[in-house]
Amino acid sequence: MNALRRGACPSIADPMPTGDGLLARLMPSAPISFETFIALCEASQIHGNGVMEITQRGSLQVRGLSPASALPFARTATALGLGTEGAPAILASPLFGLDAPESLDLPPFIAELRAELAEDPAKAIGPKVSVLIDGGGALHLDGLPADLRLRVQNASRFHLSIAGDAATSGSLGWVEPDRAIKAIAHVLAAIADRGREARARDLADGAGLSALRTSLAGLLVAEPPPPPRPRAEPIGTHRMNDGRVAQGIALAFGYGEAALLQRLAQAAARCGAASMRPAPGRTLLIIGLTLAAAEEFAAMAAAEGCVVQPDDVRRHVVACAGAPACASAALSTRQLAPSIAQAAKLLLDGSITIHVSGCSKGCAHSAAAALTIVGPDRLIVRGRACDAPQGRIEPSNLIAGMGRLQAEILRSRVAGEHSAEILSRIGPARVIDSLGGEIAHG
Repeated sequence: MNALRRGACPSIADPMPTGDGLLARLMPSAPISFETFIALCEASQIHGNGVMEITQRGSLQVRGLSPASALPFARTATALGLGTEGAPAILASPLFGLDAPESLDLPPFIAELRAELAEDPAKAIGPKVSVLIDGGGALHLDGLPADLRLRVQNASRFHLSIAGDAATSGSLGWVEPDRAIKAIAHVLAAIADRGREARARDLADGAGLSALRTSLAGLLVAEPPPPPRPRAEPIGTHRMNDGRVAQGIALAFGYGEAALLQRLAQAAARCGAASMRPAPGRTLLIIGLTLAAAEEFAAMAAAEGCVVQPDDVRRHVVACAGAPACASAALSTRQLAPSIAQAAKLLLDGSITIHVSGCSKGCAHSAAAALTIVGPDRLIVRGRACDAPQGRIEPSNLIAGMGRLQAEILRSRVAGEHSAEILSRIGPARVIDSLGGEIAHG
């Protein structure tokens, strides 16, 4: 294990150094039994600092490992059957094979794909390359970016694209199921030929995409990509193909103590659930409940401070670990986030996201947000954490400023107008002035 190596996604074998120790990431490829999940929480407390996170892509993160404890934690996770998926990372719909709207049974496809990718060229693929398999169910993955994405349209047609989310990826064409694995392996080989640091985006320019399509001509049919779908909503109740349901909840701001997660697992087991699984959008799915039991569990989770309603305003404030947990952070993001959500609750109507980032890397939210606060004092309106700031504000003035901005938005609102439209209309200078910040110069 090279625990201090940077430049790759943190895994259990190669954790990443942060302000509160080493961080290990697990990407479970299947639902997790409660016994296994509780044992993982115990390992987080024994070997780390007991803080666990669910990421935007649906991975589990364990914080606070040390150089001495990282290896025992990795051994425990491996013994539990977690963290051994290998490269490239395969992202699958969170109810893959269980979602009632899915048109066919795809877990055997994943197993066959894994077996194929255990051979070359997968061994030459860079550590950040990902393959996304969207089963076509209600909890689709259109919003997640990936190097290569396969979307199931029906039992006889899969769509293949590269480099981006569903809206921005470059379409390669349609493939029959029995040719899909060969097509995926071909694309991964093309990426691997560019070297260990290569990503699909290196093939996604006009000439590269055209050449890749030509090389796949015998496997794919060149037709327009599938139409966009409404945003997937993981919070709530989801029908499964066996008549039971899965209940989606979220940890507030995507993190919690391992003891809280243990209590949630124990409550789910008491309600008769079969398993649980982290899911995209920093959510957690409790799988195999009756409708009555799902309501009972949601009430228990709400009592623990979890998000159980899709319109909970905390979902629209995104915060990274921040200081002091992250060595790069210059802002205590997780102390600010709850207060921001409360101060701006009337502003958070679902049309905007407020991003609270400890530094300009923007790890928790790579896309543009309506308002981004970057440590120590930078303000960015309708942009990303890495963008040049348009203003500055002292963190001590931020909560009062958020209340003033909310009041300004409410005064400016016309009938039927959402917060996103108002922020766009009034512009960055007025937003920053309402917050009580200063316009940045130079």
